[in-house]
Parts: sequence; C-alpha cells; structure tokens
Amino acid sequence: MASKIRDVHKGAHRAVFPDITAGGPPSLPVLPVERTLVHRAHLRDVLPTQLTRRDDTHFTVSTRWPRDHRLFVTSDGRYTASLVLETIRQTTLLVSHAELGVPVGHHFVMWELCHRLDAELPARGTAPAGVTLDVEVTKLRRRGAVPTCVAMEMTIRMSGHAVGSGSIRFNITSPAAYERIRGSVPTSDDPAFAAALPDPVDPPAVHHDRECDVVLAETDQPGCWQLRADPANELFFDRVNDHIPAMVLVEAAQQAANMLVPWGRFNPSSSEMNFSRYVEFGIPCRIEAHPFTAEDGTTSVSVTGHQDEQLAFVIRFAR
Repeated sequence: MASKIRDVHKGAHRAVFPDITAGGPPSLPVLPVERTLVHRAHLRDVLPTQLTRRDDTHFTVSTRWPRDHRLFVTSDGRYTASLVLETIRQTTLLVSHAELGVPVGHHFVMWELCHRLDAELPARGTAPAGVTLDVEVTKLRRRGAVPTCVAMEMTIRMSGHAVGSGSIRFNITSPAAYERIRGSVPTSDDPAFAAALPDPVDPPAVHHDRECDVVLAETDQPGCWQLRADPANELFFDRVNDHIPAMVLVEAAQQAANMLVPWGRFNPSSSEMNFSRYVEFGIPCRIEAHPFTAEDGTTSVSVTGHQDEQLAFVIRFAR
C-alpha cells in the first residue's frame, strides 16, 4: 500500500496550494460533525464538517482547518503534516461510524498510515476551509454486520484541486473482545505517570513553546530519546486511554525529525507509518531517528520506537 501511495501523484510535486481566499466574500462559519464520531472530546478539535455518500465504497468528507493550533501550525504560521494526518484519521473514524456500521465504543487498532502532498502546505488563515477528502474503501471484512478489518485510500483536495493522497489500514474490535485482549493495564488517569515524567528537551528545539507539548526526553545517546507524554495535555489525551495514542507517536517522530534538521522545522511532504504493537504506560519507550539524503538532495528521516526491546513502530518522513 505504501508504494502505491508514493506513485499516486508524481507530477507537480511541491507546487503551491490553490488560493481559496479569492473570488468572493467570506463564508459563514461551518459547524463540525458530532465529536463522538471522530473520537474527540471537544468540538474545537473536530475537523470534519460534512460527509457525502457517493456509493457503498466511495465518500467525500469536507473539513475545516483551525486558524491557529499549538501542534498543527508552525511558528512561522504554516500548517503542518501532522494536521494532514489527523485529518485522515478523523475522516476514517467518521466514515467507519456513519457509513460502515461501526458502533461508537468499538476500538480501532491502526496498522498503517500514509500521506503524500504535492504542494507546500498553505499559510495559516489561507485555508481554514475548502479541504475535502475523496475516500475509497479498498478493503472491508465483516463479522456479522460489523467491520473487523478496513483499508481506505483518499485523494486530498483543496478548492477542488487534487493536492495529495493518503491511506490507512486498521482493525476494529468490540469492547468485550478488546477487554479480553488487553486485560488490566495502567491507564492515563493514573497520577503516577504525570509524576514520573522525565524532563523534556528544550521546547524551542522541537519548535514548541510549552513543555507539556514536548514528547521527547534527552538520553545519553545521540539521535535517541525517551518518549514522554503528559497525560494532563488534552491535545494528546482528551479521554482516558490504556496506551499511548498513535498520534502521540506521530508527534514524537515529527519532533525527533526536527531535532535532526537544525536549519529549520522538518515539514515532510510524505510519510509511511507502520504500527506493530501498543506502546504502554509506565515502561520506557526508546525513540531513535536516522536521517538520509537522497541524490536529489531531499532529506528523509526514519524514526523507530522500541519498548521492552521490541519494535513498536516505524515512521518514515520524506521532504
């Protein structure tokens, strides 16, 4: 799947996003979808605004992007790749619950997540709306009426123009089955985890202002950090969780890449992510990053996470 995503858009790589601010007066505010359908506790964090069904396997999701955000907007006022990935994730949840028959309360286990952009991300305020995702369900397995395994591919559009692509693959587990699989494990509401957080790296080193948004702690090895995730940070934990969410791991990989690119924020044009196991609370998770420079001068960073000496994820970013 990852190779297919790499080949979707080879043409106008790193072009300019279309200007959606010209051609008319500002539109009225757009309301988000019901927050439970995208697993967010606060409406301010909900990105999708509308879901349109084309047929049984094709859908279009309209979204709104925030004008400002601590994680999704750079210090120089540009949107980040993490926002694109979160848009893909929320689109997946919305389609699954609203159209594929996944009950709210079921658990999503993500295995793969990819994206590619063929244009520089726009500046803050120039694209608060007008971002849509055309979704195709490419794989669907069910147990009875409820899906158990789903894969989706998406075309990302801005003002009607295709500007990128994405894909995702995940399993779905009922609450009862999830409890049998996971058993009794520590959760994010345990105050011991906040008390035991290691000191973060210097926030400006990863282009942040607040220590609570930093998910890396120093180690004595170059290119290696310990994962830290503040359970009091609602951007990462807006509900009780029994493992570190995948999007926190994505943020850790993004911050690790930033640590290796001293000349500025590393804002990748593409990513390929594979998740192989849960990252648990209370057990150190080692984050390692390795940069690569291609013959054409583009920079890639491969980031891995290991817990108990077992590989938990691999995230590859390319500029």
